[in-house]
Amino acid sequence: MTPSLNNSNQENLWAERDCNICARLADGTVVKNLTPMSLFPLSEDNKNIVILDANQLEVFYIDDLQQLEPVLANDIQVALLRNRFILKLLKIHKVTNLRTPAEWNVLTDRGESSLIFSSEEAIRRLPEDGALIQDSQGIRYLVPKIGSLDSFSRKVIEYYI
Repeated sequence: MTPSLNNSNQENLWAERDCNICARLADGTVVKNLTPMSLFPLSEDNKNIVILDANQLEVFYIDDLQQLEPVLANDIQVALLRNRFILKLLKIHKVTNLRTPAEWNVLTDRGESSLIFSSEEAIRRLPEDGALIQDSQGIRYLVPKIGSLDSFSRKVIEYYI
C-alpha cells in the first residue's frame, strides 16, 4: 500500500539541494531521483500529488502540498514545473484549412510554432472557458481562457469545440 503523506510520516520524504526528491520506504530503503506528478495538473496542481520511482510506481501520495513544510513543498513544486511541458497558446496566426489534418501557425508563451491539428478529438474544453489542444506529435497546448484570445483565434477554436 502506498503511504499517504501526513504529519506522522512527513520525515520520510525530503528534497536534496538540487530538488532531487528522496523517500525512505517502510522497510528503511532510501529511494532517490523520485518524480512528482500532479493527478490534476490543470485544475488542482498543488493537490493530489503522487511521487513516482524510476519504474513509475507510486511511492508516496500527497493530498495537498500545504500539508508539507514550506521548503519541501517549494522543492516539489519546482520538480513538478520541471516535468510539466504544456505550451500556452496565445494566438493562432494561420490555419491551412478547417478540415483535418491542418497546419496551424501559432504564438505560444515560448515563441512561434507550428502544429499539425490531426482530428477534432484533439481539442477539448476545460473548465472556466479553457481548452486543451494536442497536436499530432502529442505536444499539448493550453488555452486558459478562450474569450481572451483575438477574434480569429477564438473563432478557430470554437469551430472545433
